[in-house]
Amino acid sequence: MDENNQEQHHNHHYHNGECFLCKHPWLKLLLTGLMTLIGAYLAFYFVTDWHFKRMLDPVVQMRKMDRMIQKEEHQMHKFFDKEMRKEKNLERKAGEIIHVEKTEDAYKIVIDLKPFNNDEKNVTVTREGDSLTVNMAGEIKKQKKELTVSLTQKFIFPDDADLDDISKFKDGNKYFIVVPIRD
Repeated sequence: MDENNQEQHHNHHYHNGECFLCKHPWLKLLLTGLMTLIGAYLAFYFVTDWHFKRMLDPVVQMRKMDRMIQKEEHQMHKFFDKEMRKEKNLERKAGEIIHVEKTEDAYKIVIDLKPFNNDEKNVTVTREGDSLTVNMAGEIKKQKKELTVSLTQKFIFPDDADLDDISKFKDGNKYFIVVPIRD
């Protein structure tokens, strides 16, 4: 117990009863700063060395390349899926705008004129041999923007269609092109 009560002595070099570092505080400050600087340099060196070794490691680079390729493939799939949905949506809308009906005595091409300003003048029909080409155009105003809608559809008819005797008429929002069937 007496040992615990005894005062602990520091291992400082004493000269004439006084500590050398206590006598020279600027040297203590200089040594502390130097040790801090060396410690910071070593920490920076080891972190930088580790980082560059890791950065130049082929296994790590291969993993990064694999992740980049997978990300680009995912983006391409998303883009293609989006384009396919747009195309299907456009085909569905085109089917709603224009379609062909066959009756006993005629083929009827039915066009919805709503996207084309409800004006039959925005629909032109041209004949080339056994086919009809229908061109439609109009302007739509949506959210302070004017969009031009244009649609071209080509119809090829069988030999029994009489393309010389075509009739066209408007009924409400619908425009009908009637191609009679020969007997």
